Amino acid sequence: MELDPHTLQQILQRIYQQMRCPQCGNRVPVDFSAVRVVAAGSLLLQLKCEDCNAFIVLHASIQGMPKTEKEEEQSGIVNASSTLQLSGKEMEMLEGALEESGGSFEKLFAKYAKEEKKDK
Repeated sequence: MELDPHTLQQILQRIYQQMRCPQCGNRVPVDFSAVRVVAAGSLLLQLKCEDCNAFIVLHASIQGMPKTEKEEEQSGIVNASSTLQLSGKEMEMLEGALEESGGSFEKLFAKYAKEEKKDK
């Protein structure tokens, strides 16, 4: 499922309004950078509590979306500049990385956080 940035922002705002850290109970920041995967009918987000530094992996189900990819195609209106996609290569990379980390998102995110720090 493809989402336009405005719809994604509305979803993220809703998550922010409802999301509290399970460890300390404080509000957790939610923004575009937290979105890791947009899949058919769901989002996968990696959140970090700024107060207690807890990492949170959130799987959000998207139900009742006003516009879906099929509806846009039927109407003939597709704005390619405002849609998010996950290519086949990106999906393969994600699956491979998850296999390497034994299915642990914590290990996966830690690995790529270390690589990101090395690049800077």
